[in-house]
Amino acid sequence: MNQSLALNILKSGRNVFLTGQAGAGKTYVINQYIQWLRSCDIPVAITASTGIAATHIGGVTIHSRAGIGIKDRLTDHDMELIQQKEHLHKNITKAKVLILDEISMISATTLDMVDRVVQMIRRDGRPFGGLQVILVGDFFQLPPVMSSQDANNTKRFAFAAKAWKELNLAICYLHTQYRQDEGDFSIVLNELRK
Repeated sequence: MNQSLALNILKSGRNVFLTGQAGAGKTYVINQYIQWLRSCDIPVAITASTGIAATHIGGVTIHSRAGIGIKDRLTDHDMELIQQKEHLHKNITKAKVLILDEISMISATTLDMVDRVVQMIRRDGRPFGGLQVILVGDFFQLPPVMSSQDANNTKRFAFAAKAWKELNLAICYLHTQYRQDEGDFSIVLNELRK
């Protein structure tokens, strides 16, 4: 799929998994979508799995945005503490769209924790409290960050999360390589990726 078609699907309001090899323009499409959302005065929560990834798209970590920190699980007490944080309520209830970049580095457990927090704060039992969710990344790249005791868990990837299944994501796979124009080298890079 080309970038223009992917952008139109994002604008349609569907939940989307935007993927493709490095250099295919995922960040470009997301930045175009963010620009369009802002021009339409649609509040967007821009997040990523790591601080460095978040800076590339002008966001914050998903852990910070959802108030979960580096926890492996959320207790009822944790949920009570999160519920009391006024800034989380403001940020989460105001947003209409959630963008999560570098999804490959988020575990299934973390994705489900974020979903649980957002549903609680928005008082809405739909996936992510009814937000449009845009997940961006390439599972051929970096794996989820996990503790060593969880490293052998077969449900570690975000696509194994309950929330992932419930989102009914449209998959936008960007095919065209923009970063590398040398044909043979591009083929080698893609084969190594696979």
